[in-house]
Amino acid sequence: MHNADPESLHKIICKAWSLRSKYINHSATNAYRLVNSYGDALPEVTIDVYNKNLLVQYFKSYEKHSKEIICNALNDILAPESITEKTRLKGEEIKTHLVSGKEIPGNFVVLENGIKFNISFLEGGGTGLFLDQRDNRKKIQAVANNKEILNCFCYTSSFSIYANLGGAISTTNIDLSKKAVEWSKKNFLLNQLDVNDHEFIVGDVWDWLRRFQKKGRTFDLIIIDPPSFSTSKTTVFTVEKDIPRLIGTGLNILREDGILAFSTNIAKINFSKFFQALSLTKDFTRKKYKILDVSSQGIDFPTDGQHATEPYLKFVMLTC
Repeated sequence: MHNADPESLHKIICKAWSLRSKYINHSATNAYRLVNSYGDALPEVTIDVYNKNLLVQYFKSYEKHSKEIICNALNDILAPESITEKTRLKGEEIKTHLVSGKEIPGNFVVLENGIKFNISFLEGGGTGLFLDQRDNRKKIQAVANNKEILNCFCYTSSFSIYANLGGAISTTNIDLSKKAVEWSKKNFLLNQLDVNDHEFIVGDVWDWLRRFQKKGRTFDLIIIDPPSFSTSKTTVFTVEKDIPRLIGTGLNILREDGILAFSTNIAKINFSKFFQALSLTKDFTRKKYKILDVSSQGIDFPTDGQHATEPYLKFVMLTC
């Protein structure tokens, strides 16, 4: 429960806006995090900007009065076309509520680094774009030229679109969700990319990794950004348990001097635990890896050093 007076809440949001105003190129990017919970002194609240639409998410119960103050401050500072609220309390279904505007935005376009993406606030917890990966997508774009790309757990294929615009020869995009794969195709078309030049697969990543290895199919750049938990007909997968096997299997189909990018956003797997798990990939591949780059979330996702002693997002680029 957060009980703050209107002036204090207004100052918190103003300060958060000031930081983003200085360090985000708003001419090329209009989708970013405005308030990141404790990192911006607003516990258990995140506020995301998607063009002229704001998404406020509450992870603990807040008084109605405090919510009204937050929304009044947002209207005063940003003058959005709409504000949508999602309540995400542990053990309960996500509740979506329109605070202001004509309707909950269900299909609109945002810009990130000059690239277009389809967004929806109607899809439960996801909007179609994970804003914390913005800088990491740029890294993929920078190394994608003349590469054949495999994007595992592709969701809406944002990494693949960056790769393609960075000069990739082709992308193969795999996700268990048919809706995600169709969303991916829409994002390709939105950026004038021919979907016929790319492969879109609705299926289990584990099955396809095994299939690629059996057929001897390899890739120059492999992106593995899995959900924390998923279940298919043949596999029950958890990141905590399966990091070594997943990375090892990926390295088996990575070409010489290729790059494997692995990411997880599970906060309880800190960097130390992650690298301990990474060392166990030797049980699943004969290849030896080298770490090329380690990074985390973008500048609009600060942590306060007290409630979170280190960033939650781990993004690692390997080669072999």
